[in-house]
Amino acid sequence: MRAAPRKTSLEALRSRLGCQDGVVAKAQRVGRPRDPAVETRALEAARAVYAERGWSGFSLDEVARRSGIGKGSLYLRWPNKAALLVAAVRERTRFIAEIDTGELRADLVEFARGWMEYLGADEGALTSRLGVDAQFSPELAESLADDPYPEHIRATRAIVRRGIERGELPPGASVALIADLIAGAVSNHVSATPLHLRGQVWAESAGYLAELVDTVLAGVHARS
Repeated sequence: MRAAPRKTSLEALRSRLGCQDGVVAKAQRVGRPRDPAVETRALEAARAVYAERGWSGFSLDEVARRSGIGKGSLYLRWPNKAALLVAAVRERTRFIAEIDTGELRADLVEFARGWMEYLGADEGALTSRLGVDAQFSPELAESLADDPYPEHIRATRAIVRRGIERGELPPGASVALIADLIAGAVSNHVSATPLHLRGQVWAESAGYLAELVDTVLAGVHARS
């Protein structure tokens, strides 16, 4: 008489628990899902610590203390303090990926406006500080090199690519050049504006930004 086939471990588990497939599938999942609020608190605390203490005074211990999150939870998300800091600073540029009005000029003007506001705010200053600190910290430089084209650069270039796809720009237009001309001009405008004049300049920036975008687009079309 042929022996009955042995049950697999999963079949044995079903037999013991009297479970259906869906229930067993739930039983197989181990651990709780990550809480997005934990990441938000960690990134906010990281920006605050960096703004106050710079890279030399930045530590996971202080981020953990301010955020109320254990260091173990931080290490589950970021391998070291440099990776956490880079993520914290770059997280504030995500607004660019949300820009899509359906028209190239409007998208570029909105990007220029948001980029000016970002660079003029405290968090924008952290971007500049991060670039300087990375020149003297191999650990920071390595974390930045892990993502040489971060989200804000990819999102800005995506705006230009959509314009090409819609026929608003010639097919051979340089995506990087157009994005860099606008982002670079805004960055220079912010850095060249004295702090005591920024409120006035920002209030009158709509005309400047529209003219900037129009000048860049006119130059692109003139070359085609």
